[in-house]
Amino acid sequence: MENLHQQTTRSDHWAPYYDVDTRNSDPTAAASALSDLAGDGAALELGIGTGRVAFPLAEWGTPVFGLDASQEMISRLEEHQEQTAEGRSPVQARIGDMARFELGTHYPLVYVIASALFLLTKQEDQVSCFRSAAKHLTPRGRFVVEAAVPHASGMASERQQMIVRELSEEHLKWSAFVHDPVHQVVRAQDVLVGPDGCHLLPNVMRYAYPAEMDLMAQLAGLRLERRTADWEGSPFTATSTHHVSVYRHQSADNEISPPSGASA
Repeated sequence: MENLHQQTTRSDHWAPYYDVDTRNSDPTAAASALSDLAGDGAALELGIGTGRVAFPLAEWGTPVFGLDASQEMISRLEEHQEQTAEGRSPVQARIGDMARFELGTHYPLVYVIASALFLLTKQEDQVSCFRSAAKHLTPRGRFVVEAAVPHASGMASERQQMIVRELSEEHLKWSAFVHDPVHQVVRAQDVLVGPDGCHLLPNVMRYAYPAEMDLMAQLAGLRLERRTADWEGSPFTATSTHHVSVYRHQSADNEISPPSGASA
């Protein structure tokens, strides 16, 4: 059985390598889109990590508060912080379980990106994340989820697979995956071999399809407002490998038309 301690331990292993591993992922489009959704308010990021998106979002003028289960990730985030004239960074973070949290604050934007929702390895924890997010939204606030589409992205395409990701005369990185389709769980191990030795970076993800997330949202009192294939707003289709889904309270307005981009 998975528990928060195990998830935290895996994230701690990843913390020293996360910035390098995501160096080719440009956060500009995500930060721009999230800033538009936050308006003049602040944002709450679930699974904030080292602040890859939070800091660019803050540069757009949106203060960001984040939760992460890993103190190692937050320590890396704090190394990136730049204090304002008032002595406070526009990005703040603390240890927390993104499945179940109570902050006593409401935000116009709560978001979880890069398939971080899947790091919650039980369906009930993912449902609880939607419910916790909904409790922290202002009446017209939005909850944004960015995630891979499992089969289309290759996440759940095979029972077992091994991929060589980087290869040089002094460095080797490969990934091994074992897929449990009954429980929608993928267990992975990244292996780094180089002059400083061999490092194992484990991961476990419980994937969910967009339709399942829409049901989770409904259970939390949210409805799908729109779904796109990326942060630039490309249409979501049957061949899309990722999605950006925007949810809001069912009682936020009286619209009865179906949400845009809800079907492929």
